Formats: sequence, structure tokens, C-alpha cells
Amino acid sequence: MLISLSDKVNLSEQAVEIGKEFQKLGFKIYATEGTAKFYEKAGVKCEVVNKITETLCARSCASKLARDSRLESFAEGRPNVLDIILNKQVNLIINAPWAKRDAIKYKVPYITTLAGAYNTVKGIAAARNGHDAVKSLQEYHASIEEV
Repeated sequence: MLISLSDKVNLSEQAVEIGKEFQKLGFKIYATEGTAKFYEKAGVKCEVVNKITETLCARSCASKLARDSRLESFAEGRPNVLDIILNKQVNLIINAPWAKRDAIKYKVPYITTLAGAYNTVKGIAAARNGHDAVKSLQEYHASIEEV
């Protein structure tokens, strides 16, 4: 799965909990650089991938600087988000607006909010623990007790 937390609003305890829960469930987490640094501090293991824009910038910069060998790995910009999508290394993308088009094109589920990601990880955990029974709203309503 790929997680990219785009701003300080998303760098929250809920984001940490989401990462830890997906990790507990056995998901390999790929993250963009800033997100990976945030998760490392919180104890969530992830592999860093480049955004496509970073890859394009790196190639442009490298071509202008006459093949300095120190820039070779930077110029490659690999692995990048498209690489891991095309190689089917991700089965879910969370909060990466710049990857939305590729997610849709290559049929990878895409979640745009932390609330959606939180409920997804809780749902996956519940399904794996045998709590996957579907109930109608009426059944839920009937089980509510007055206080």
C-alpha cells in the first residue's frame, strides 16, 4: 500500500494509528519521503518511493549538470509511485492526490481522507477476525438501547 500525508494537518495521531494498524495486518507500506520520515519517528516501518514529479525534476536537473556520477542515483528517481503501481506492489493508495489518475487507470483502490483510511483498516481487521457479518440499518437500529 502507498500512503502520502500531504500536509501537517494529516500528520496526526490518527495517521500514526492507521499506519500501525496496516502494519499489524501485514501490509507492506510504501511512503513518500516526508511521510516516511514522519512514520519512522512514530515507529512505523515503510519503504520510501519518489513522487513522479520528483523523478521528472531529478532527470531534468541531472541532464543539465553533465552527468555528474554523484547525481546518478538521484537522477533515476527510482522506485517511484508509478513503478510500484505498474509492478502491482500496491493494492491500496491513501491520500496521494497526485497519484489519483494512475490509481484509477491501473484499478488500484484509492482513499482520499484519513477518516476513510481509518474506517478501511478497522473494517479489514474486523473481517480478518471473523466479524464480517453484514447487517441492515434496521438491524443496527433495533439493537440500540435507550439510556
